[in-house]
Amino acid sequence: MHHSLLSFSLLSAGLLAQSVVVPNANATTLGTGQLNSIIRNLANPRTYQYGINASELAAVPLGSVITGVSLRFSQLASNPAAWPPADITWPSYDISIGEAAPTASWGADPAANFLTPPQQVRTGPMTLDAGVFANLLQPGTPNPFAEFFFNFQTPYLYLGGDLAMLFSHPGSNDPALAQYPETVASNAAIHGVGRSQSIYPAGTASAATTFYVMRVHYGYGVGCPGTGGQTPVLVQNANTTGGLGGNIVLQVANAPAASLVIFALGFSQLNVPLGGGCDLLVSPDVLLVQLANTNGRAVQTINVPPAAVGNFFAQGGVLDAGAPGGLTVSNAVSPSAN
Repeated sequence: MHHSLLSFSLLSAGLLAQSVVVPNANATTLGTGQLNSIIRNLANPRTYQYGINASELAAVPLGSVITGVSLRFSQLASNPAAWPPADITWPSYDISIGEAAPTASWGADPAANFLTPPQQVRTGPMTLDAGVFANLLQPGTPNPFAEFFFNFQTPYLYLGGDLAMLFSHPGSNDPALAQYPETVASNAAIHGVGRSQSIYPAGTASAATTFYVMRVHYGYGVGCPGTGGQTPVLVQNANTTGGLGGNIVLQVANAPAASLVIFALGFSQLNVPLGGGCDLLVSPDVLLVQLANTNGRAVQTINVPPAAVGNFFAQGGVLDAGAPGGLTVSNAVSPSAN
């Protein structure tokens, strides 16, 4: 992971992550339970449906693209300090998203809990990188969200309303019991509901269950596909607030293994065609380069000095021999003023 001092002036007292924590009330407050359905292990298929009330997504600008979600560890003594000890792979991991029926009306049939047919945003193998979950066991303070995010292969355009996400997998290749991300109780009147069942693929009845504390990542614009039809996605994984400084973390996923990834940072939004269906969405005032890991992910950490001021725009680019013109780009993010 590369750390870089931001070499251009910023214009506000903090840089806020392009994400929202659901439930909003648990952004900095511990959850009350735990559930490992969404990351279950070998021979343990699971389907989990997550219904978010629109009020929880009020901070997401309409017209944003949702690019992925992430979880954090429950503060269980049985959760290790870092997990997993090695990469874990699911042979297929399916995620669909769509407009939800009011969560108070949800029943046993996952399909009926969508108002309209959902959009499949990822399918095929998915690998969870080693050591991405941390259990710090700091009393009263939630664990950090995992650096890993469930990367969507096709971003979802959010136009408002209640939102349903359907996760389904056949179990990973890990014979050990999966550890436990953090949850709260389902509450249709406040944040939403979760439902789970021991099946794959999705399509049969589900039983009421707990509700994950989940970070929903968003940005603007769309990327363009490259090798295998994969479109890079960019998220911001950390933020600074209150003028205290610290690190923000940008991460690109869906790149070819060990490919060269370029992080373009700039002061202006653009919409400049690059060919091959790709568009430059930010002014490339600063370019930072990383290599993707074997799972097609690249991380760029930017150190923001205390009392720095400003907001900027960021987009990822990937040198990809399988793409038209040898280049793909991601969506963009805009860390915003505090």
